[in-house]
Amino acid sequence: MRQSARHWVRTGLVVLVAGGALFEVGIAVYLTHIRASATALINSAQEIRSKADAEREIAAWRKRSGKEFWTESDNLGGDHNYDATIMNVPIARLHIVEPTEVTVGVTMRGGELRSVTVIESTGWYPVASVWIQEWFDEAMPNRFHIGGHRRPADAFVEFPSSLPDGQRSKAFSVNTKCLTKPGGCKTANDILPGVWQLQSAGSPN
Repeated sequence: MRQSARHWVRTGLVVLVAGGALFEVGIAVYLTHIRASATALINSAQEIRSKADAEREIAAWRKRSGKEFWTESDNLGGDHNYDATIMNVPIARLHIVEPTEVTVGVTMRGGELRSVTVIESTGWYPVASVWIQEWFDEAMPNRFHIGGHRRPADAFVEFPSSLPDGQRSKAFSVNTKCLTKPGGCKTANDILPGVWQLQSAGSPN
């Protein structure tokens, strides 16, 4: 009886260890997938330079992730919005990572591209967030406009589509590691490194 009991105890421990290891691997694979998807979605936003580009990217993501991936809505003034969000909330509920989400929005007005938006926020409240918006139909200085209501926790970045690609890419360099980082991202600079230095990086008007 004693030998049989020891056998079952050892077997149980092996099963527990193996199960725990598989669980950790599954979590790691899931978070890697979430981060890769968020990075790809932000890259898609950066590729949008026209209405045709927007329609192409929206169609590609719907084919890849389903028709429900983009939600559509209308605002007063004639704006038609397409929004897609990738989040880590299922894992965050296990207290493994901080809740973080990445949202890309495309706004049309009168059948023309109006703006592209990228938002990343972390924390339930949130703790930190960055809002990035590229305008295609607004007359504005050819540079970044940076602000924030709760510096250094949050920031917003606005710029015209006429900004050179080398400068535009800085605004889209969002840190998607926030989705997989156990402690999450605590400041706007964690989410978009160098965000407060962008003000001086645009081209003079």
